Amino acid sequence: MGYSTLDERVVNAVADSIAQIDRLLASGRFTSLVYSHNPDTKLGGHIFDTAQVVRDHIVEQLESVAKKHNIEVEKSEFTGPDRDGDFNRMIKEHLKWLFIFNDNEEEFYAHYNDGANPFASRGLS
Repeated sequence: MGYSTLDERVVNAVADSIAQIDRLLASGRFTSLVYSHNPDTKLGGHIFDTAQVVRDHIVEQLESVAKKHNIEVEKSEFTGPDRDGDFNRMIKEHLKWLFIFNDNEEEFYAHYNDGANPFASRGLS
């Protein structure tokens, strides 16, 4: 189950995710930001059933943070294994690209608050 409305909780969760991405892009380690794209819904993802208004908000925030750092945005559409759009393959070929993938909120915050994560924030959730 994905987010069904763009309420305050969802806006805050997206903002926390974008803050993590902002810190990663500020490191200078990346030349592109890549996210899973679907031509019909803008944001790919078959695992979660997410409201279109939420997908639109996420894509707007991704594009905004990339623009802030003058980073190219790559919209990646999965078309099958070992092809363009297969993050597993692309990660090995594009070491300076930051790949954004869908995760559940609990796992995101567990990683985000982990002291071993050099970009971690404390006390979020």
